[in-house]
Amino acid sequence: MSRMQILKQLKGIITFLSREILEHTWFFLALLIIGSFILRIWHLGAIKEEIFDEVYFVKFAKNYLNGVSFFDIHPPLGKLILAIGIKIFDDTHFGWRIMPAIFGSTVILLGYLSGKELKNKIVGLFTALILALDGMILVYSRVSLMDIFIIFFILLGFWSFLKFAKSNKIYFLAIAGLSLGLAASVKYIAGLLFFVYLLIIFVKKIPAKKIIWQFIILIIVMPVLIYLAFFLFNFPADSHFFSKVLEWHQQSLNYNLTLKEGHPYGSKWWTWFLLLRPIWLYFKDVSGKYVGVVGLGNPLAWWSSLVVVPVLIWRIYKKDTIATLILGSFLIFLLPWAFFKRVLFYYHALPSFIFLSLGTAYLLEKLLYDKFGKLIVLVYFVIMIFLFIYFLPIWMGNPILPANFYHRMWLKGWI
Repeated sequence: MSRMQILKQLKGIITFLSREILEHTWFFLALLIIGSFILRIWHLGAIKEEIFDEVYFVKFAKNYLNGVSFFDIHPPLGKLILAIGIKIFDDTHFGWRIMPAIFGSTVILLGYLSGKELKNKIVGLFTALILALDGMILVYSRVSLMDIFIIFFILLGFWSFLKFAKSNKIYFLAIAGLSLGLAASVKYIAGLLFFVYLLIIFVKKIPAKKIIWQFIILIIVMPVLIYLAFFLFNFPADSHFFSKVLEWHQQSLNYNLTLKEGHPYGSKWWTWFLLLRPIWLYFKDVSGKYVGVVGLGNPLAWWSSLVVVPVLIWRIYKKDTIATLILGSFLIFLLPWAFFKRVLFYYHALPSFIFLSLGTAYLLEKLLYDKFGKLIVLVYFVIMIFLFIYFLPIWMGNPILPANFYHRMWLKGWI
């Protein structure tokens, strides 16, 4: 069989699969989400120790349940969500981690909805696939930390504001405002979502005068009230409430802006999408085998930024509004970190990564209409699946022989 015949057959297979998936989109999406959820809860409580900052956040969550006062530099919501899992599933390692697993699975659905709203079902499905096959999304869906909650609320807000921009239906604006308030109530850096909304207004050319009062009420006043309301779990609703909230913010900002202490897994913001310094959240030698959980993205998904970002810039030059929305949102959550003097970590790139995923999906969809584009798309996802399986043991904390472990340590900074 000649090379041309092989290529022709491959194109035929890809065309058939594309048609079947598009005709049964929700079936395939459901399989992807269910499969991802099963993977997230598989042996979820197997590691019977605190993983990385679980040593703090699990304690804080239990403090809320037990009515114990404490100080943490982040707003209350993330710990309260963790507390719900502990309340329902008891104070077990499974109970600690179940809420991130649920939210992390739902992120895949929101990735699909956001991609679909940006362009079409194909972009949505590609985005869902990239998020489902990424190690950082998987790892942070299996540990009792808060970053997966931020991603969930950011994507929910992004999708709902896009829906509002298209339909002008006020309840989508309300969902966007709710999402903004909830995102900031997990970590206030997520309040940058507000600027993504402004970007959408600018790019979509929404007449500001027509929505000014709705915007003020639902995107400014309501999120602020939601944000303040969660501090009622920290401070009593008395005459000193606002002064205590203000004092908390002064302490939190002082910590974040003046922290000079280093960390062995600290990294510069510009290194994140190069994967130069991931974080080992857990590592132990158990009877000659290594059990580790590394916060490392799927290399293909993250290194795609080296191509995707320049192409998006070029498409913006060509007046591509979708590229403007994607790259603008990506930069809104990435560039502010350049001004922080404190130690930073790779996981701070997660909000930017979800927009990189949308950008990758958007450009892959365009390749489907190129002569050899379908083959490129197929190869891209085949490699992603291979890498996902390859790195799965060190994302899931499965025992692995030292030789197999070091085989996966591609860069010096990964150890």
